[in-house]
Amino acid sequence: MERRLGRGLGALLAPDPAPPAPHAEVPLAKIRPNPFQPRKTFGPESLTELQESIKLHGVMQPVVLRSAPGGYELIAGERRFRACQALGLQSIPAVIRDGVPDQAMLELALVENLQRADLDPIEKAKGFRQLMDQGLTQEELARRVGMQRSTVANFLRLLELSEAVQRVVTEGLLSMGHARALLGLSDSRRQEELCALAVRRGLSVRDVELRVRELEGRAQPKKATIAPSPPPWVREMEARMRGHLGTKVQVRNGEGYQGQIVVEYHGREDLDRLYSLLAPKKML
Repeated sequence: MERRLGRGLGALLAPDPAPPAPHAEVPLAKIRPNPFQPRKTFGPESLTELQESIKLHGVMQPVVLRSAPGGYELIAGERRFRACQALGLQSIPAVIRDGVPDQAMLELALVENLQRADLDPIEKAKGFRQLMDQGLTQEELARRVGMQRSTVANFLRLLELSEAVQRVVTEGLLSMGHARALLGLSDSRRQEELCALAVRRGLSVRDVELRVRELEGRAQPKKATIAPSPPPWVREMEARMRGHLGTKVQVRNGEGYQGQIVVEYHGREDLDRLYSLLAPKKML
């Protein structure tokens, strides 16, 4: 289970107890989106609702920017920025924070989206992976976003799914629970087949888990059975015949003393030699 983020967005932006910075109206034309934004899709319905709110009440919370060559880059507030663009507004209230490094840009955008539950599981996983690629361990990442390390690890594992399955999860057709169940299949083709079946039939997470166990059970090779050790009298017979014939001999004794004696030979001369020993010519 995810828990409430331990560090708020405001604390990340202003870790010292300084008063909030005053905001100014910044032309939209001078603002570029956050290049590290983990969120790739913005639902039209939520943007429409936000546009209606801005029409009635204006932008209630300023966006956060950092200075960049030729203008500014968004740190947080991309939905508000997009909604204002769609409404044809010329400017937006903004707080400008200078000296924010690239890693913080990604972290802040990620935390903002997590707080609003705006990211789908795959977007979260890719955001976490980006932060780890910049040098964070899972433990450090978990502390920064206010989650358990095991929760972060579960999201990262989703990136082991095939691209086709990841797209289905991103589109909201399957939940994270379904995705985690599909990870039980090591073969990507099987993942995609079961994924399609789950969407088509509306399978529950439990249904997918059961089918994964069935498929993996069929895929596992049968364990070789270890033959029991032959009794002492069989080993003694094998040893005596081996000494007499000069080759490996195996006594396969079954129920009721029925079975086979297997004598190995290697080449025509060896076969002729054994033939002479086992069936010698009668002396006239």
